[in-house]
Amino acid sequence: MTDAPVSPDMEHLTEISLGALLTIEDDQSLWDAWQLMFLSGRRHLVIIDGEGRYLGVVADRAILAELPLTAERLAERTVREVMATPAALHPDDSPRAAAQRMVDASVEAVPIVDAAGRLQGMVTTSDLTRWLAGH
Repeated sequence: MTDAPVSPDMEHLTEISLGALLTIEDDQSLWDAWQLMFLSGRRHLVIIDGEGRYLGVVADRAILAELPLTAERLAERTVREVMATPAALHPDDSPRAAAQRMVDASVEAVPIVDAAGRLQGMVTTSDLTRWLAGH
């Protein structure tokens, strides 16, 4: 017996994206971002401006690359300085589109925005892997 092939276009992103969306404003420090990631167990945060609009994504790896890795050093730099800026996805985009966006932008997380540009969530490589595995 074999499993039926999984079509990467079967579901919309809002159906596979898990977890609460965590954001941080673009002028906050890397230390603030690191603390939020540590406490939440998340590896990515969506960066927003003062009006709540999507600007980019910061990953734990971008913060860990800041050497020397001290609280003082991280407090001196903002998330804006290390953020990635992948184009956002839309809720009705397919998992295949999300995977392609991640490959094209060399990122592991991409935010999802509605037609008005409001944040709806974020899809990560972990979400896509979980979905592909059928869980």
